[in-house]
Amino acid sequence: MHYNQFIKSITRSNVSETVRSYGNTIEKLEDGSVAINSLKTEFKNLEEARKYIKSKVKSEHIEQEVTDEIYESLSENKIAEIIKEYHNIKVTDTLIESYIELASSNLFNVDPVVYEIRKLNKVDTIIENKIHYKLNDNSVVAINEATQLRLNNLLTNQKDIVEYMRESKENFLHVLEQLEE
Repeated sequence: MHYNQFIKSITRSNVSETVRSYGNTIEKLEDGSVAINSLKTEFKNLEEARKYIKSKVKSEHIEQEVTDEIYESLSENKIAEIIKEYHNIKVTDTLIESYIELASSNLFNVDPVVYEIRKLNKVDTIIENKIHYKLNDNSVVAINEATQLRLNNLLTNQKDIVEYMRESKENFLHVLEQLEE
């Protein structure tokens, strides 16, 4: 068996051409359609799909850079005040950096310090009076201040539930539904 035959035998049989772009697999299928990571798209050719992925990666990178810059420009004194308001612990530069990193990650969290830091960043509250979180499945959820405060109060020492909520939008909504009952 030749190399091309071997590759064809281990890949999907209806794929005529495959390329990789920014960690994604783009496939031209025998029917002429294009798939990204095995999901059919509306793109006409591999180049369109490649350009889409490149622009998506660039916009995500730019968004992260802007968020990082905003958090880096926040006053360390202000962050230290917030930490002292909620926790009776010694505030160090390392602790401040950890909180900035956690806040800039947009990872769902019930620590009131993270919430207060995120409220200082106008980018994090684009939807008025709501804060958005990115979950492990790359979905994004936005909750209002009342819901955030309620979750902070109920889930402060419930790491398993918080981890469960971080996994997916479905898990996140499931916990919210359970709390409503």
